[in-house]
Parts: sequence; C-alpha cells; structure tokens
Amino acid sequence: MFTVTIDDISVDVPQGSTILDAARKAGINIPTLCYHPALSSNSTCRLCMVELDRGDWKQLVTACNYPVRKDLTVSVNSERAINARRGVMELLLARVPDSKEIKDLAAEMGITETPYPNVTESQRNCILCGLCNLVCEEIIGVSAISFAGRGVERVVSTPFQLSSEDCIGCGACAAVCPVGTISVRFHMDTNEIEISPFKSRKPLLTCKECGKTMVSTEVNLKLFRNLKITVDEFKERLSYCPECKRKITAQNLSIRAKP
Repeated sequence: MFTVTIDDISVDVPQGSTILDAARKAGINIPTLCYHPALSSNSTCRLCMVELDRGDWKQLVTACNYPVRKDLTVSVNSERAINARRGVMELLLARVPDSKEIKDLAAEMGITETPYPNVTESQRNCILCGLCNLVCEEIIGVSAISFAGRGVERVVSTPFQLSSEDCIGCGACAAVCPVGTISVRFHMDTNEIEISPFKSRKPLLTCKECGKTMVSTEVNLKLFRNLKITVDEFKERLSYCPECKRKITAQNLSIRAKP
C-alpha cells in the first residue's frame, strides 16, 4: 500500500492505483472528460491536471493515468494546477462553444467564457477525447473508427469517412461519449440502426414471437464469437427478444418439472 496526501488529506491505495483513484477515495473532485474506468487512460483531454510535490521541485501531471509508485504529495487546488485546468477548459470552450456538457462543467469550475476565438470544426461538439476509439478497439474489438486529419481539422472518423463494414452497430461509442456527439438512430422504415455521425447502418432483427425489434445481426454474431456457444443455441437466441426468451425458458422449465 502507498500513502497519497492530496490537499492535506491522506489515503492509502494499493499498487497499480492512480492519483485520480486516490482522490476519489479521499472524496476530492478532479474534473475529467477522457477517463472511463473500463478503458485504458490516455490523458487526452488534460483536464485532470494536478501538481505533484517532489520536494525540491514541483511538476504538473495528469491524475487519471499517473501511477502511484511510492508515497506522494499532491495538490489539486494549488494556483498552478487550477490555472492549468482553467486553460484547458477555455480551449475546450473555444472548440465546442455550444456544448451543454462542456458549458456546465466550465460553470462548475467558475468559467463562463473563453479568451480564444471559436474553432471551426467538422463534427458537432466533439472534444477529441478518444473514448469512442478506445471502447471500439478495447472492448468491442473492432476498431471501426479512429482519429483522422490534423490540427483543427482533426476528427473521429471511419476509414475515408465512408460507412464502415467493420462497425457492428452496437452503440458502445455513443454510450461512452461524454458530450453526446455520437448518437444511435433507428430507421424503422428500413429496419436499420445507424451510428451517427459515422453513417454506419446495420440491419435490425425482429423477434419471431412478438415482432419486437432487436439489436443488429452483427452484435449477435459478436456475442456468438465471444460466448462460444453452439450454432443451434445461437440460432435460438437470435430468433427471440430477451423478454420472449425468458417466457419460453420458463415454459420449458415448467414442462420439464411436471411428473
């Protein structure tokens, strides 16, 4: 165990913890945007900057991925740390001035405006945190999207900005997006699911018992590969929605229980 002292509050954390882990255990808030506990931390947004006291000198580090290797003294509310986070937030406000999520977080930090001119961007409210890329690669194992372009033209995109054949229509990217840039749309006229703004469309399934629309075929195929179930079991799961599966299972168990 290591002892981390954050703004005069000391907490013990196990090896492998980060400064952010220690701060949360101590009940100290450090703002984050690119951090998700299920994904690796790449410190893209830089909003979690804190000041590390090394005795003879001090250093700004990102709390979300700085590992605790020995006893540390950290300041979240030092003037240098606060100014660093304010600077990052002012840049974010310049990039996505209409984002409600960013404006709300900025207000919590006492920031209502930015001294920088607004940046022209091609994706609505995207802050380039990279969480969507990480979840697609690390959790789903598809890598259907990634960063493209440079400077103010940098975006998250499918290859050549075309509908991706690798996308399975799971919507995990939309689930982790902190600012709502990515959304899931259902096209009932064509019975498809669309991941916007990537224009990826996949066919939806229909429960043969109740007619309810379900997830895309590709999501079920991914489930099949991950669970390594038999073909017959897969076909059975593919035909019914979860509610109907439970009813059918209950009926089968009831029949088997009869003498």
